[in-house]
Amino acid sequence: MPTKRSQGMLGLIRSHKRLMTGISNDIMQIDPPLERVVKMRLNGTTAAAVPDLGMPAMKVYPHTRLFSDAAILHLHGGAYVSGGMLQCRAIISPICAASGVPALTFSYRLAPEFSYPAQIEDALRAYRYLLDQGGYAPNRIVFVGESAGGNLALALAMKLRDEGEPMPAGLALLSPWVDLAQQGDSYRALAQVDATLNADELMDSAIAFAGGKERLTDPAISPLYGNFTGLPPTEIHCGTHEILLSDSESLEKAMIRDHVDAHLIRWEGMCHVFQAFGFEESKASNIQLGAFIQRCLTR
Repeated sequence: MPTKRSQGMLGLIRSHKRLMTGISNDIMQIDPPLERVVKMRLNGTTAAAVPDLGMPAMKVYPHTRLFSDAAILHLHGGAYVSGGMLQCRAIISPICAASGVPALTFSYRLAPEFSYPAQIEDALRAYRYLLDQGGYAPNRIVFVGESAGGNLALALAMKLRDEGEPMPAGLALLSPWVDLAQQGDSYRALAQVDATLNADELMDSAIAFAGGKERLTDPAISPLYGNFTGLPPTEIHCGTHEILLSDSESLEKAMIRDHVDAHLIRWEGMCHVFQAFGFEESKASNIQLGAFIQRCLTR
């Protein structure tokens, strides 16, 4: 069960959902200059801008680096319509600190101005940067993505597999948004208990990203409808009070069906990407994600 503090905060957010969602959306639109974001010292990390990637990007370094030859590729959330470097830094920093692994994080092009495949093209460019400029081997890289970033992490891994390229060492997915057609039961069953997400708003974002409602079950848009054979070990974290719960549950089943070493961890009473909220459960989840990344790199 959630701690009393977490329950109280989630109850407050839920009771003022419209207001809190508006504030959250406004915060996600805040995109301070990159030079300010990299100067922040938070969650046991420092950062440095990556000026030669062709899009806003930075490397985030844990104070205690446990692997000299490994890196995280972080793919941010925001329903493909929002998200910037401040969000990237806030989400990935505690995971970097917990794992002892530095991360490359970047701000990809957003819908509706840029629909699919702009985002996968940007993700592939960031991955190639780690290989070519960073000198990392594919099996020394772990993909980490929250929400739409979880979608993008899966899509990138599936693209690499389809092109016959080596897989990353693992996938760490936080509340991944993988069923943009909203065919899972939780979109309806948990609508009243979800503290942060609205299914109608998500559908608008999904259509903007896909470029049309008719594409929402295309595996390139919604990885849940694809085949996962050959993908690396995957750990999924989600809250039991978010409308995307069925995305995670169905994803785990599909990956196991396709003989992937996949494991879903459900966090009782938690909301979407609760790792960003500073709850005790947030800290525990980030620590577990860090441990998973370490295991992927020591297999």
